[in-house]
Amino acid sequence: MTAVVWANILLAIPFLVTFIAVPLWWTVKRPQASPDHTEAHAYLRARTSFAEALTRRATRTRTATATRSHAA
Repeated sequence: MTAVVWANILLAIPFLVTFIAVPLWWTVKRPQASPDHTEAHAYLRARTSFAEALTRRATRTRTATATRSHAA
């Protein structure tokens, strides 16, 4: 191999090490903290309670309608 090829390899090694080591160092030094899902949980609780209220209301309406139709 010529001197240019050896020089190219020697110059490429630090760049490759940097491209591999820096993200790895970031990952090890600052591990990803778990995200805060409190707002999502509150939203889902509100949606669930609203859906349950609608279901209860629909059930009551159906029962009242059924009793009225049987009474007539």
